[in-house]
Amino acid sequence: MEIIQIVGFKNSGKTTLASKLIAMLSESGHTVASLKHHGHGGAPIGLENTDSEKHKQAGAVISGVEGDGILQLSAASWDVEQMLAIYQLMGVEVLVIEGFKKEPFPKVVLIQRKEEVVLLEQIENVKAVLTPLALKDVSCPVFNITEIEALCMWIMRNFLKSAS
Repeated sequence: MEIIQIVGFKNSGKTTLASKLIAMLSESGHTVASLKHHGHGGAPIGLENTDSEKHKQAGAVISGVEGDGILQLSAASWDVEQMLAIYQLMGVEVLVIEGFKKEPFPKVVLIQRKEEVVLLEQIENVKAVLTPLALKDVSCPVFNITEIEALCMWIMRNFLKSAS
C-alpha cells in the first residue's frame, strides 16, 4: 500500500488537495482510501453516550458500530500502524493521510503564510510543497496553489509506484 500524507496548518487547503488527489487516483482505476487526523480536541463525532462507547468503557479493546455502510471503530488509543493494518486488510492501493505531521510517511506540505514555512523544518520526508508564496531554497518541487491538478499528476507520475 502506497501512502502519501498531506499536512499543513488549519485551513491551509489539506482537504481540498486530498479530495482532488483521491478523485484523480480513483478515476485512474486505483483503490484509494483516506485517513484524517482529528486534531481539534474532544471526542470524535457521535461517540459519547452510545452503546459502543459503553462497551469501550467496560474494557473492550475495540468497540465498533456499523450502520448504513458506515463502520466506526473506537479504541482506548490507536497507533498509526494499527490503523494502517485495517486499510491493508481492505485491499487499499493508495492511502491519502490528512494530518499526522510527525509520522514518517512521504508528505506534501501546504504553506499559506510566511510564518508557516517553519513547518518545513519541523517535519521529515517532504516530497512537495503547495503554496501561494515564492519559496526559495526548498529541496523539493514547489507548486503554486493554483496548480493543484499539476501536483496531483506529479504525485501519480513520480511518486506512487502503484499508480504508475
